[in-house]
Formats: sequence, structure tokens, C-alpha cells
Amino acid sequence: MSKLTYNEIHEDILRPLRPAGPIYYAIAAILACGATWGILAWTYQTRMGLGVTGLHVPICWSPYITNFVFWIGIGHAGTLISAILFLVRSRWRTAIARSSEAMTVFAVLVAAMFPLIHLGRLWVFYYIIPYPSQRQLWPNFISPLVWDVCAVGTYMTVSIIFWLVGLIPDAAASRDNIAQLGGISSFRTRLYRIMSLGWTGSSTQWHHYGRAYLFFAALATPLVISVHSIVSWDFAMANLPGWHTTIFAPYFVAGAIHSGLAMVLVLMIPMRRLFNLQRLVTIDHFEAVAKTMIVTTLIVGYAYVLEPFIAWYSGDVFEKQFAWYRSTGWFAVYYWSLTVFNVIAPLVFLFRAARRNIKMLFVVGILVNIGMWLERFVIITGSLSHDFMPHNWTMYIPRLPEISITIGQFCLFLFMFLLFAKYLPTVAISDEKELSAGLLYAPEPAVFISKKQEVKIGSKESGLLAVFNSQGPLMESINKIRENGFNRLEAFSPFRLDEVNALLHPRKSPVRIWTLTGAILGCVGGFWLAIGSAYVNELYTGGKFTPATYIPYCIVGFEGLILIGALSNLAGMLFHARLGQIKLPAGYDRRFTRDRFGLFIACSPEQISNAKTLLLSFNPEEINVIQ
Repeated sequence: MSKLTYNEIHEDILRPLRPAGPIYYAIAAILACGATWGILAWTYQTRMGLGVTGLHVPICWSPYITNFVFWIGIGHAGTLISAILFLVRSRWRTAIARSSEAMTVFAVLVAAMFPLIHLGRLWVFYYIIPYPSQRQLWPNFISPLVWDVCAVGTYMTVSIIFWLVGLIPDAAASRDNIAQLGGISSFRTRLYRIMSLGWTGSSTQWHHYGRAYLFFAALATPLVISVHSIVSWDFAMANLPGWHTTIFAPYFVAGAIHSGLAMVLVLMIPMRRLFNLQRLVTIDHFEAVAKTMIVTTLIVGYAYVLEPFIAWYSGDVFEKQFAWYRSTGWFAVYYWSLTVFNVIAPLVFLFRAARRNIKMLFVVGILVNIGMWLERFVIITGSLSHDFMPHNWTMYIPRLPEISITIGQFCLFLFMFLLFAKYLPTVAISDEKELSAGLLYAPEPAVFISKKQEVKIGSKESGLLAVFNSQGPLMESINKIRENGFNRLEAFSPFRLDEVNALLHPRKSPVRIWTLTGAILGCVGGFWLAIGSAYVNELYTGGKFTPATYIPYCIVGFEGLILIGALSNLAGMLFHARLGQIKLPAGYDRRFTRDRFGLFIACSPEQISNAKTLLLSFNPEEINVIQ
């Protein structure tokens, strides 16, 4: 396939934002009805109590916590693609990163509902939030359930920020595109204007934005590994057969990425067809996802073999009998299906023909998601139904409320993703243009200007604005104009140009200071919150005074580091990139988010003639005087 022009990329990505057809509305209506049914079932359960479900002692954690763990896992692939693959400079991520980030956000939002659903009395959820109150009750930060609140809350916040920050240049492109089609006063134009935060594509914005995005990726990478590790410790810290094992953290993380990658296939394949994105989301991207799934398949398969081996090798009679029970008990069919769905099915990706077959990719993605949901069900329900005491051994049979809520949450997730695909760009516009230009992840220029050489200009300066049809004349004109004494310059482009940034800005952005300061304060604050609450409330666990047990508090300190570091990074980016303004500066050209490049020279009326003469030597499409 021939390389697409910037304008073709722009049109292909933004075409789905136009009015939808009957097929889209039919799918949306079906999903909305399913989500509504789930909400009605939740309302009925809340009114009548958890007694209407199949939950009972000792099986109190079956379907809802299964859904919670499943959806947290689904979100991991989005962070893997958007953050980890960004750090390792993987080019195939660009076409699917934005949709994967949206998938992460919606999955975490759905997951956050299930602790409330499981709680029954959802109006008392705030009991676990650490704040001074007359109740004199503080969460015990040695409890894995409190770690969960810290980890999932941080993950949800950082994922939403990371997604919205990535959308800023794309929202600006959508703003300018919809403004031309529907007018500047339409609802969607106003929505995109708010989301774009006054983005103009200036070199100042790209410089600080690029650094901040790198720091977001660096913060999100350890976070994604920590979150599902902490979720796994909800079970591993409990002294139950099948749960109390040290392999749960890597086992859960690998399984989470495995299911998340499968969900990427399940979502992207029909979306690619529905919105005609075949030129951007190619079979090569799906093959790359399938290759990554081979790695996670082998890790998950290794864990499946290791679990019964550990039970046998430990010599623990309870672990041995539980391993036998799990493979022969009432849910043995679920247990053995895990190997079929999660290991054998995705191993077909070892063959290139299977990796490049759309139907095969889609079917395997569905099978893996079914298998990973069943895996969480087997882990959670199995140990609870067969603990140390034989008189507690029992079965679990779901009833209509659990089934309805589970189906409803899948419909809700798909409904949110469908809305996203229609109202926001599903592919990163600026990344695709940068990739088309051959500049994505290119080495940084060897030389940047110094901090003293950088000249900042205001948004209300007067001067000349030249428009170019490519980046080459833009960079040449900057060098020439600076040689002639014009230093107050600003460049505009639809994607980041490191060569331009090197000519106008120093290598390092002050955003890094904001991020480092926030991370240190967040870490100190996390330790202070955990240890301070234990001292003030004289918390004891297992007969021990908990402030002395400092190792569990590292989790709270780490989550504080990531959370406050990310928020500080966001604040630094907004401040230094001068974002947050709804009104665009005078003379802004909407073509700068599509396929044109601009150079603004701040100069006095007496200098305009000389500056215009210099610009004409580089054949700009037009030169405008900005008053």
C-alpha cells in the first residue's frame, strides 16, 4: 500500500465523526438496553439485599469480584500498548494505541463499579477512604483490600489523564475539522474546543507536551505492573488453599495482558470494518498483537503447569487435596477449559497464516476472553468452596441478578467504547502523520539551543505568519531568519518536529522538575498517611503495633509517588505549554492541525518588509500580517 498523505490520514481518521448510519444506532440501542437491564438488576439487588443472589457463606466473592479482577486485567493491554511500547519505541502501536487507551479507561470504570455492587450497601463505601471523622475509624494500611483502593484509584486517575492528554492534539484536529463542517457554535465544536485546551500545534506546546507524555509513560509502566500484583495479593495474602502462593503476582500480570490483548482484537477488528479504517489499521498491526499474545500464552501456560506442581512439591496435604479437587470437582469442566481457551487456542498464532486471518484473530480473541473470565472464576470460587473444613465445602449456582449484572456490564463497556469510536478519534492523528513523515521515534538532534538563547513570545504579538506545505522549507526558513536577527519566532505543525524544537527551545523541559517534585512529595505523603494513621489510632494487627511493620507501607508510598507525580506532570505541562485557554490566538490557521506548517515572526511594523522579503525566498503558500 502506498504511503498516505497528511490530508488522507486526517480524513480517514476523522471521517467516523460525521453523522452515523442506521447500523450504528441499532448496535448502540441493543447495547444500551443490555446496560439498562444490568442497572435495573443492580437496583433490585440493592433494594432487596444480597440474599437474592447465589452468594452465601463461605462463597461471598464469586461473580462480582471475578468481574472486578477481569476488567482490571483488560485495562492492562491499553497501558502496555500506549506506555510500555512507547518507551521501547515500537512503531506498530500508533494505529491502535488511542483505542487501547480508551479501552483501559472504560474497563477500569466498569471494574470500579464491582466493589460497590459487591458491597451491597453501596452508600457506606466511604468507610474505607482515609480521612479524619467522628467515627474515629481509619483503614488499616496493612490490609490488601486497602492497598487495592490505593492502587486501583491511582490507576484509574492516571489512565484517564494519560488518555485525555494523548487526545489533546487530536481533539484540536477534530475541533478545526468540525468547525468547518458544522460551524464554530455547534455542540461538538465546543466539546473539542474544551478538550483541546487551546492547542495550536506551536513548537512550544509540542516541546513541553512531548516531554510530559514521556514522563506519563514512565510513570504508567511500573504502575500497570503494580496494580494487578496488588489485586493478586487480595488472594495471596489469605491463608486459603490455592490462594496462598507467591506466583500470583506475575501470574495475574501475564494473564491481565493476555486478556487485554485479546480484547484489543475483539474491539479493533469490527471497528476497523465499521468505520472503514483499513488503510490505517492493517493486518500487520493485528499480527503484531498476535505475536505478543504468543509470549503471554507461554507465560500463562507455564503458570498452569506450575500451580499443581507447587501443590505436590510443597507436601502440604491441604494444597494437594485442593489441586485434586479443582481438577475433578464440580467445576472441573471450567478448570480444564482454561488450558483449551487460554493456551491451546492462541498457540495457533505460531502459524503466520493464522496471525493474518481476520476471522481466526477475532475468534481466538473471544475464546481467550471467555477463558480468562473463567480463570478468575475458578481461582476465586474454587478456594472459597473448598477450604480447610469439610463441613464448609459447597457449590455456587448463580441466580438472575448476578447473571443480569454481568451481562449488563459487558454491554455497558461496549456501549461506552462505541460512543468513543463515534465522537473521538480512534487513531492517534499526530502519531500517524509523524510516522508517515518518517520522523516517529527518530533520534533527537545532537545540538539544541541553550536556555539563554530561548526567546518566549506572547499570544498577542504582531508580526508575519507564513504558511508552508511541508516541513523542509519551515526548518530552512528558521535558520535563515535567525541569522538575519529575527529571534522572536514560533513554529506551527500538525505533529512534533524535533528539528524545529532544537532550533527554538533547549533540550530539557522544566516539566521534569514538576514531575520529580510531585513524585517525592507523593511518596513522602503516602508513607506519612499510612504510618501516621497507625500511630494516631494505635492500630494493631496480629498483636503487633503496625507502625513497626513498614514494608506494607511501601505500597501506599509507591502509589502516592505515581499519583502525585502524574498530577504534577500534568500541571507542569499545562503551565509551560500555555494550555487551558479556550479562545484561540488571533491569526491562528486551522490548517496547522491538518497538513500545513507555519512560522510566525514577531516584529515591529518597520521590520515587516524586510521579514517578508526573507520569507519569500522559501516559497511559502501565503504570508499574512498579524495585528
